[in-house]
Amino acid sequence: MDETSSTHAPPAATEAGAKRALLAALPADADHVLTALASIDDAWWVAAAAVAAVRAGTDWLASDALRVLSYASERSSALDADVAAALAEPGAPVLAWLDAEPARLARVVLRRKLWHMQWLLSIPLAASKTARVPANVAALADRPLLAHARDLCLAGNARGLRALIGAHATVARALFSHRFELLHALLTVGGVPPARLLALRLLPGTHLPVEDRESDAWVDALEAPPVSSPGAAAMWVEHPAVVRALADRGAASRPVVPPPPPAALWDWYAAVMAELEGELGLVDAALALANAGVHLGLKPLSAAAQELAFLHELVYHMDADAWRVQTLRAAPAHALVARVAQQPWPPAQVAAALHEQVVPFLQLGTYADAAQVRHRSASAWGLHMALMVRDAVPLARALDTCDAMLGRPWLEEADQHRLVLALVATSAAADEPSFQRYAALLHRVSPSPPPPRAMAPLTAVLGRALGADVDATHLCEQAALVPGELRQSVQDVHAHLELAHTLAQLGVAHAPRHYWGDAHAERVHAVMQALVRHALRARGSELATLVRMLGRLAPFLAPDAAGGAGAPWLGLPPSCARVFFRELLLAREPVLFNELVGAVAAEPACAPVAQRMTARDAEALVLETARAWMDQAPTCDPLHGSLQRARETLDAAPHTPRVEAELSFLALLARLHEHGASTLTPQQVRATPRKLDLLARVLALHGDAYRAPHIRALAEACSEAPGDDVHVCAMLADAAAASGDLRAARDQCERIVQRMPSLPRAQYAAAWDVAWRTCLQLAKHPQWPEPRSRAVLLGHALALAPPAHIPTVLQALAALPPHTAAPLPPRRAERHTLARLLARPAAPHAAPRHRTAQLFDSVAAQHAPQAARMARSLLGQLGGGWWSDERA
Repeated sequence: MDETSSTHAPPAATEAGAKRALLAALPADADHVLTALASIDDAWWVAAAAVAAVRAGTDWLASDALRVLSYASERSSALDADVAAALAEPGAPVLAWLDAEPARLARVVLRRKLWHMQWLLSIPLAASKTARVPANVAALADRPLLAHARDLCLAGNARGLRALIGAHATVARALFSHRFELLHALLTVGGVPPARLLALRLLPGTHLPVEDRESDAWVDALEAPPVSSPGAAAMWVEHPAVVRALADRGAASRPVVPPPPPAALWDWYAAVMAELEGELGLVDAALALANAGVHLGLKPLSAAAQELAFLHELVYHMDADAWRVQTLRAAPAHALVARVAQQPWPPAQVAAALHEQVVPFLQLGTYADAAQVRHRSASAWGLHMALMVRDAVPLARALDTCDAMLGRPWLEEADQHRLVLALVATSAAADEPSFQRYAALLHRVSPSPPPPRAMAPLTAVLGRALGADVDATHLCEQAALVPGELRQSVQDVHAHLELAHTLAQLGVAHAPRHYWGDAHAERVHAVMQALVRHALRARGSELATLVRMLGRLAPFLAPDAAGGAGAPWLGLPPSCARVFFRELLLAREPVLFNELVGAVAAEPACAPVAQRMTARDAEALVLETARAWMDQAPTCDPLHGSLQRARETLDAAPHTPRVEAELSFLALLARLHEHGASTLTPQQVRATPRKLDLLARVLALHGDAYRAPHIRALAEACSEAPGDDVHVCAMLADAAAASGDLRAARDQCERIVQRMPSLPRAQYAAAWDVAWRTCLQLAKHPQWPEPRSRAVLLGHALALAPPAHIPTVLQALAALPPHTAAPLPPRRAERHTLARLLARPAAPHAAPRHRTAQLFDSVAAQHAPQAARMARSLLGQLGGGWWSDERA
């Protein structure tokens, strides 16, 4: 192309001088260079001088250099149209067009350099408007734009790359096919944060709603400038045909073949994220890139973003520096929850991390045991994770964390109830901080405990499952999902908590689960006993302490009807009051027992207790306790500890008839021990239906016991009815007779005879039967020294025997020798006696003074007329001389 000359061209000498002056003035400022260039008509010399001036102006501002280069480009712009025309021809014979004129190749190279230098100056200008010109900008202009772009990426200069691709559409088209390579270098070697690339719109994204259409700064820069704009003529600079033609002539580097593009944008993202996280350990960069991809419409990256978000927390906030995505996927759910729960964070922060980070990851299902533990909802996951926290950290920490979890809008109402039930049921701590934590949990779901009522069926069912090795997860699974039942069970547990807290404040600390189990009554009874023992240690204030305890426990007492069949009652069983008072007696505090019964009756706060421990109830309890002490004794020794405790208990109580009876029983035991009944136990004595059998046993074991000083006291202790003294005398008579002491035996018979008139025969038939038989048997004893005593005993037997047995006595009398039974009264004085007997008087007369007359009067009164006839026959056999006048 021929160059156009100015109309008023200066003389050649003048233009040559101007050229030499400009070159001599370099380096010069931009304004001087522009003034000098304006005086030169040779456009290509101006272009070359502009390049030289920029190369020499190392202290120039980039904006000044751009003004000089732009001026030179305007002067040589005619070449752009010629190159565009060559490219427009069919087949694009650019190489032939270059070879058509010798100067054309050099001018194309120079023109191309001018454009490159202007585009490269956009890089420092993007950083600052006052940026200086790079010292080697002219040399850099000879390098391919791809090399400049790579240098920018390796240096991490994302803004410079953005400025470069935005400098001209031909630059963007030259670099577009290499964008993934350049972005990879920026993210990995350059260390540019993905958020920075996102802000510069360098990251590829999708043009929603069409997901397969890319939308970013690269695509935007591809659009050619308007034809009217100055830059429209430069579209040939990086045209592939031009570059290949220049490369063939050695004036440019051959274009680099771009790598194949990824199958999908998210595949490239996934590969770069894997490299950043797996090889470089830049979890934060990988997460930022994933979030950027999601922001740009790449929805398949959402799962990876959630994974990386959790991994980011683990690596940067939970001391898991060596963890990678593969480590995360190989970990079971409980290990992940445990690592979060064990962080030294406030409970609210732990709950937030579990909710916002762990749950999204677990819902992905990429952890190790996803096939075994998988929940659909966030609430179900929250319940399961709370139970994992319960097993992973100390109880106090777990309760605080679960309380924080309940405070978040996370768990559904049913899951909240199940969680609270499981936590309280499996917690054994009973200190004050633990009670406060239990209360905080329950107040989240049950503001106040229910009034006294029967235990909910679900609570009873769960209580049977409680044990030392109960599993919270298993218990949670057993809990029904019916909201009403769960709500009632939580209220029941709240009532158990109030009871357990009150008892702990009184001195016996147990967790609420202690009062929830299947053996509720037995455990509460044991607690009542422990409370009494605790109160007795307060020496000097035992009574006040006991009254205060009962006042605190009174609201928890269930009504008396609750002790029957059906569902158990919340609170304390009705029998607790009895156990409480009984423990005082077992602790050998009968006096304090009586004082407490009176104090409870006078204390309004203890009214429910007083209703269950009236004077009658107290008496029954004293008797029951005393009998229990007695039954424990292996001997009747009154000095034995159990019997002493029984006596102390009875002595301190009001001496009612029932108490007196037990004291008499103790006296009986003492008498039995005195007489050597060492093999007997109080239980055996109490089990003996007839206490006189005990006396008989003593007399049988010890032959001379009838002569013991206190045998009468033992006999009185064994006597249970008014007629028993007759039996006592009979047994003593038998014992004396067995020992050969007939005199003592006869004395006992005399006692019997004296006692019988005061006992009506109809009411005491057994005593009358024993009386005459005892006299008869003693009379038959073969060792009587003289028959007269035997006859006297037979006379007693005859007087006491019923009519049906009189013949038996008379036969014994008939066996006596003649005159044996004849008494020695004065003949005339006793004659009227026989007369009365023989005459069978209708009514008895006054008792005669002598024994013989008394005998016959008795016989006549009781057994006439048959007995009278037998008596006359008997007297006839004895001989008529006994009462004749001749004997007198």
